[in-house]
Amino acid sequence: MTIEEQPKNRGHVLPDGSKMKVPEALYDTNVRRASHAEEARTLAERHLTGTLCSVSKQHDGHPYGSFVTYAMHDGQPIFLISGLAEHTKNLMKNPKASLLISDNASVNPLASARATLIGKCKRLDEEHIEGAKATYLRHHPEASAYVDFRDFNFFGLDVTSIRYIGGFGKMSWFEHEDWISAEPDPLNEHAHDIIQHMNEDHADAMILYCQTMSRATDVESAMMTGIDRYGFEMDATLPTGTHPIRLAFENEVSTPDEARIELVRMVKKARKIASSANP
Repeated sequence: MTIEEQPKNRGHVLPDGSKMKVPEALYDTNVRRASHAEEARTLAERHLTGTLCSVSKQHDGHPYGSFVTYAMHDGQPIFLISGLAEHTKNLMKNPKASLLISDNASVNPLASARATLIGKCKRLDEEHIEGAKATYLRHHPEASAYVDFRDFNFFGLDVTSIRYIGGFGKMSWFEHEDWISAEPDPLNEHAHDIIQHMNEDHADAMILYCQTMSRATDVESAMMTGIDRYGFEMDATLPTGTHPIRLAFENEVSTPDEARIELVRMVKKARKIASSANP
């Protein structure tokens, strides 16, 4: 089962001995959001490269990290790797491995989401190769030049445990059953365009969201930073600094059109709240 951890200290210790303050969340923190398992699955689906760590055959069991390309296939990261590669030699002797996937989306890399998938990485059985090949080539068409070479084989990481870190103070361990049952966010491939559109064309709407649906009533500006099937997140700038805001949709969404309908509905609701407060 998932164990979502919250740090006992709500801030890091600064050089002067004081604690770094975490920005106050000026919204209902019980608002619906994706689980860590869902966020990790979405992260894995979003990326195509990572760091594969195997147990070194040559250097007495030391961890060996290598840059790899991968694709997600039936909940399993799959790799097309050469028998000449060091990590392949390692895996053939000892299949224990992990795959690190990182967003690197923040100005501060340590604030970016990342996941470490742990399990055993083995060569796929013959009956699974055709399906894996189709998935892999869909994401890595350039691999068609060598996919049928005799010394290249498909390997799959059977994920048993996952360490997810969504940023400062947001982390957990969870296991295979949570990983398999979690579904990647359906807005994953559309999120960037939606966020860009909202920030460029509807900045006034986000200020209104904050003023009427959160405690950030004296907001000066707001930017959308994330959107998913359950709701969206903003950074609201106030005289006291920048604060995170998360608001939930009334209805779960699965397409950009459904997200647009929910965002428009919320704007209309926010305008009604604002007009009733200022008759």
